[in-house]
Amino acid sequence: MTVTKAYVEQGYKSLATTEVRLDNETYQKVLPRWVKACVDVVLYFSPGQGLPWKMVIGKRKIQPMMDWWIFGGRIFVTDESLQHALARKLNEEIGLTIDPQRIPNEPLRLQMYKWAPDNSVILAPAFCLEITPTEFEQMRMNLTQSPEYSDFDALNPEIIS
Repeated sequence: MTVTKAYVEQGYKSLATTEVRLDNETYQKVLPRWVKACVDVVLYFSPGQGLPWKMVIGKRKIQPMMDWWIFGGRIFVTDESLQHALARKLNEEIGLTIDPQRIPNEPLRLQMYKWAPDNSVILAPAFCLEITPTEFEQMRMNLTQSPEYSDFDALNPEIIS
């Protein structure tokens, strides 16, 4: 059944709502044709007064990019703001509770790129968010519950090129 046929026959209000449920086969066929929205974040903190700040990276334990050390992307749905999506996914993925009002209104940058496995287009606003050393330690303690990450580390920015 095509997406259009499913829409007409089953009377969905909109294909963009979270009410739409496609069967797995249909979903796999249309997924590469959708523009995916993803909000990226770079977390950073200062370990102490007068010490240089550090950037947080995570080691993924699932595909895509399994075993890569990355700055994570956060998928969001159409009925939430970028800030709420980011706060929700930080909580779901790494157990970090962030008030969405702490997240800047404007992203640091907006990028669009093609995702190689299915050649789909991804639109990704990127934010920088300062966390506390306590929040970083909370992330590390929550690792056993993280569905996506097996480790976190903090790097001095001068070693990142």
